[in-house]
Amino acid sequence: MKNWENLSFVQKIFVGLTLLAMAGLAPEIALLLQFGGMEVAFAFLLFTLKPIFTWWQHSFGTLKKAISLAVILLRHSASAKPAVFTLQASFCLLAVVLTGSTVFAFSFFMPGLMMNSVLV
Repeated sequence: MKNWENLSFVQKIFVGLTLLAMAGLAPEIALLLQFGGMEVAFAFLLFTLKPIFTWWQHSFGTLKKAISLAVILLRHSASAKPAVFTLQASFCLLAVVLTGSTVFAFSFFMPGLMMNSVLV
């Protein structure tokens, strides 16, 4: 870790603005700055933000798993097979043509298209 004196002007501005922004959330930074110096205050700041980073990583990992599961389910569903999709889509289009209502057609035929892997 570099000392405060060895930082460049841009790095000093970044650290200073970060500490000012966090002073509202963690007022004890002022006391740490007074007794421990800039290095201790910035280390405390990083230590304070660790749970937020951990939560973000966990949320991102959960989202990534959910997306990969959805992709796998779509690949293996019966709707991904051309014959099943063509038959279901043609019935949906036929219902749109006969009734003139897309909401009616999609409300009855889209669940069958989406849940086709459960029915087969």
